Amino acid sequence: MTAATIPADLSAANAAADVYDDVSPEWSLAAKVAFRFSFLYLMLYMFCNGNVTVFTVLQPFPAVDKWMTWVLFTPFSLFTQWWGVKALHLTGMAAQWHRDGSGDTALNYLLCVTFFAVAVVGTAVWSALDRKRRDYRTLYAWLRFFLRLNVGIGMLQYGFYKVFPIQMQPPSMAVLNEPVGNMSPMTLLWTMLGFSPVYERVCGAAEVIGGLLILIRPTALVGALVSAFVMTNVVLYNLFFDVPVKLYAIHVLLMAGFVMLPDLKPLWSFFVMNRAAKLEGEWAPPARTPNMRKGMAIGEVVFLALMLLSYLKFDGDRYSAYTASVRPAPIMGMWALDAGSSVPMTVGGVPWGEISIDNLTRGMARSPDGQLWRMYLTYDEKQHTLGMTSRGGGGAVKYGWQVPDADHMVLSTSGNGAMTMTFHRVPTPKEYPLLTRGFHMVNEWGLER
Repeated sequence: MTAATIPADLSAANAAADVYDDVSPEWSLAAKVAFRFSFLYLMLYMFCNGNVTVFTVLQPFPAVDKWMTWVLFTPFSLFTQWWGVKALHLTGMAAQWHRDGSGDTALNYLLCVTFFAVAVVGTAVWSALDRKRRDYRTLYAWLRFFLRLNVGIGMLQYGFYKVFPIQMQPPSMAVLNEPVGNMSPMTLLWTMLGFSPVYERVCGAAEVIGGLLILIRPTALVGALVSAFVMTNVVLYNLFFDVPVKLYAIHVLLMAGFVMLPDLKPLWSFFVMNRAAKLEGEWAPPARTPNMRKGMAIGEVVFLALMLLSYLKFDGDRYSAYTASVRPAPIMGMWALDAGSSVPMTVGGVPWGEISIDNLTRGMARSPDGQLWRMYLTYDEKQHTLGMTSRGGGGAVKYGWQVPDADHMVLSTSGNGAMTMTFHRVPTPKEYPLLTRGFHMVNEWGLER
């Protein structure tokens, strides 16, 4: 070896070490097949599930965010809808993609089946074409990198929903006047969490901390542990209180666990066996040059900054609008539809006969079967208009409102299909012990009623 060739050889060796060398043991056939399937399924779910994806980072640019979601989600959603109707004979609401606050619709589950089937076929083709591959360490690092970003986004999004306590708001009049035995498990849980905004903020802060830590390389493992711990509780809530975000919560928990896989052995050695251990996981894909490493680091910082700014502004604005809407107004209260009124807006395909308006951004509608439906409101006192959008069915409708006296309200529309609905006020208690009990450090006995 000549002196002139030494630097070149060393440079090549360093470049190879930067990526991964061939000295590492070859993966077993089972490990390679398992990785191929995991890679395909998780990448499909991360980019194409239509809920919170890696592209949520584009939220400050809604047009780009909407276009990317459409490009990636639409092909799978349309195919899933097609085979669900053809093969399983889905009908009605179950056969349609709809905004309803649920991530556990029939089509959501079938979408995961589509991802699973595509991953199985893709694994078979990949295994046939790439039989001689020794390992997938580099691709594994990229998968863990994207999983880390995806878990971080999900934790931050749902965490800030609670830090600014808007996900679970204080119990509405409809809920306060509902016998506990009539409540759904989810309403009981939402009432418990929304009753105490401070507790909701603490829960949200735990999610935000997990999301922040997992997005920062030196603290990524701690972030994965915190995220997995928090998401275990969320999954249990969703399962045992029938909250319809089970699919997404379970996937986030699985992704947090997958991110920790390379370090499970050293964690076990350190915490259980009380032995010295060295962490083995790589938190960023290999880069061949210093500029590539710097570029990736800058990209991660920009990604985190966009997430923080986006959620702070978006959720902060929503919370400001909510707090501004908690004020007296003539339409506030519980209202029952008078007999003989026009057919009202429908929710879930059925008309509602009672509404409660607690603040000027959100209310509740009750259908004849007793089910409650969230209603999003846009109130204009000067123009005497009230926009109402039901969650679960029915589009936005703008009504003119009048309150002839304290006990009656009239909602009406004009133009084609004009309707007029008259309501009478439903008497409600002046105060509720649930809201007035307050905090007591010292109790001679526990107050139950």
